[in-house]
Amino acid sequence: MTAPPNLTVPVREVALARWLSADPAAIEIGQRHPLAGGVDSPLVERVEVTALRTTGGRDRFEVVAKRASAAEVIALHEIAKVPAADAFPELIDAGTDDSGPWVVTPFYPGSTLPWDADVPEAVFASLARLHYRYLGRASRLPVDLPRVDESFCRHALMNFAPSWIHDAQRKSPHPVHDRALNLLHRWNHDERIHVGLHVLPAALLHGDVYGHNVVIADDEGRRPHLIDWGSARVGPIMLDVALSAETSSRAFSAYLRAWEDVAGCPLDPWQAEAGHAWATAFSNAMFVGAVAARFGPTHAEEMLDKAEAALERFGQFLAGGRGSLGS
Repeated sequence: MTAPPNLTVPVREVALARWLSADPAAIEIGQRHPLAGGVDSPLVERVEVTALRTTGGRDRFEVVAKRASAAEVIALHEIAKVPAADAFPELIDAGTDDSGPWVVTPFYPGSTLPWDADVPEAVFASLARLHYRYLGRASRLPVDLPRVDESFCRHALMNFAPSWIHDAQRKSPHPVHDRALNLLHRWNHDERIHVGLHVLPAALLHGDVYGHNVVIADDEGRRPHLIDWGSARVGPIMLDVALSAETSSRAFSAYLRAWEDVAGCPLDPWQAEAGHAWATAFSNAMFVGAVAARFGPTHAEEMLDKAEAALERFGQFLAGGRGSLGS
C-alpha cells in the first residue's frame, strides 16, 4: 500500500545524515510500510534507511514518517531541549508542506502496552523533567499549542466525552451512559472544575499518557518510549500523571524523585496532591466516553466512581485554604 503523493512525508537524506553523523551521499532511503498512527494522523509510515560505511559495510535503520499536527511538531522540538528525558522520542526532521506539518522520528522496535497497563516509572521521571522545565513559562510557548482553559474544559465535558458516550449508547445501551451524561452536564457548571484551572500550575504536557502510547523496546534493557505527541497541550501538570499513576504508586514516587532531582527541592505537597485530585476527576470525566465505547460499561463505571471521589477530595483541599499557587 502506498500513500497518495500529496500525503507522502519527506524523508530527507541530509537530516538522516545529521542524525547518524554520516555523509548524506551515503544514505539510501528504502521501502515504506504503513503503521497504525495516532487518532488525528492521516498517515504514519515505517521507512527503511541504509547508511553505507566507508569500509563498505551497510548499517540498516528504520524511521517513522508521520503527518502531524502543529502541536506535535512544537512538542517534539521542545522535548528535545529537556536534559535526561530518556523516555521521549528523538526528532530527526520536521517541516510543513502543501499538505501540512510532518515529522520524522526513530522507529522503536517493540510492543505497546495494554491500554490499562502500569506505565513505567521511567516515563514519569521524564515527564517530571519536562514539567519542571516549563513550569511558569507556559505563556511563552507557541499559541499553536492548545491550552487547557475554560473553553477546553467545556468542550471536553460537553462535546468530546458525550460524543463517545452517544456512540456507546447506540451500540449497546447501559445505565452507566445516562449516569455519565448527567455527571458531565453537572460538572460543566461545577465551580471546583474551573477553580482548578486557576490554582494549579501549568506546563507543557504530552496530553495522553496511557499504555497504548508507550512502546517497550525489544532489547534487554526494555527501555520505554512515550510516543504520539499529537495531543500535546499546556495545562496543569498532573493531567499527565493522574490517569495512569495513583499517588500511592511507584510511578508517582518516581515522578516526585525526578522533580526533586532536577529542581533541587521537592514538589510542594499541596500542588502534587490537590493537583492529582483535580486531574483525576477531570481526566476520568473527559475520557469516560471513550472508555465506555471501546472497553465497555464496567470500566466506565469505575472511572465515574473515581472521578466523583477525586473531585470531592479536591474540594476538601480547597477548603483547607491552600489554593494559592504559582502560575
